[in-house]
Amino acid sequence: MQRLFLCIFAGLMSCAGLFPRQAWAQASPASKPAAQASPSTPSPANPSDDQPEEPDFAFIAGGPYTQKAKSTQFISVSQYGWRHTTLGGSTLKHSEFGTLMRNEWGLTDRWELDLVVHADGARDRAGPTLLDSDFALSDSVLGIRYRLLREGHAPFTLTMGPQLILPTGSMARGTGFDQTGVAWDLSVAKDWGGPVFLYSSLNYSIFPSVRLLRPAARTASPLHNIFWGTALGIRPLERNHGTSHHDIHAYLEFGLGMEQDLTGDATAVRRVTHVHTLVSPGIRYGLLKRNYDLYEIGVAFPMGLDRGTPRYGIILQLQFEHVFHFGGD
Repeated sequence: MQRLFLCIFAGLMSCAGLFPRQAWAQASPASKPAAQASPSTPSPANPSDDQPEEPDFAFIAGGPYTQKAKSTQFISVSQYGWRHTTLGGSTLKHSEFGTLMRNEWGLTDRWELDLVVHADGARDRAGPTLLDSDFALSDSVLGIRYRLLREGHAPFTLTMGPQLILPTGSMARGTGFDQTGVAWDLSVAKDWGGPVFLYSSLNYSIFPSVRLLRPAARTASPLHNIFWGTALGIRPLERNHGTSHHDIHAYLEFGLGMEQDLTGDATAVRRVTHVHTLVSPGIRYGLLKRNYDLYEIGVAFPMGLDRGTPRYGIILQLQFEHVFHFGGD
């Protein structure tokens, strides 16, 4: 089965993924803050300030808040998931794991350039016997997004843009299709300026002409993938202390993914479609310094709702955002 990372995070998705052997985390663009700050501290509520925005990322769903001009953000995500199945008196233990690095550059306040590189693996055991274990580089994603609507002038924020899926993965190891794909990423958000905010993302990708590797197929087929994620967020804490701003954001997310793959032999090839669903509670702590450097750490606990997705898992996400100042700017 193909393990494809779709950036819906930006996010990541971002490119995001709840597909087998793929990072569950959807690194997604930053969301905007609601708390007001005093003049002596960073003021996250003022969108005209040259600073990062909060709350920063969900774990599954992508957000539409692009990086500010002359700023960059680095996101590191690690995930691990497992499922145990009883077959004929023995227990099959299946685990999936991966790591991801996402870099976002604010070209302007509306245009953002994204690069996502990740690797993932899987391991199967029957009792004490190791059946299979693998870990490999997956396909990478290069994308650009434009913030079309802003909540200050519209009912919600809307961002979209194209993505190029680079064939850095391996079809033989289940981490790519050995060809370039294209995708379109769309994300929306609504922030009521109080304790509750909401965002949702949709990512569609296509690989135009895929062939079976073993045995070599004579015909090629286009393969389609769709990922949808929604996050409901709350702000239990937004507080200034000294010259820093502290926040805690909690999330409840739902993700649904549909991916296609090929099966058959050299004479008869057919497409198969797999659907995966999960829910995930998560929590994140953020620290915004006076120089507008933003540090965030978060953990989420995804739970698969179907037999093809790991039953339980954990996501650890670390983020750092920095605004560059040139000359008198």
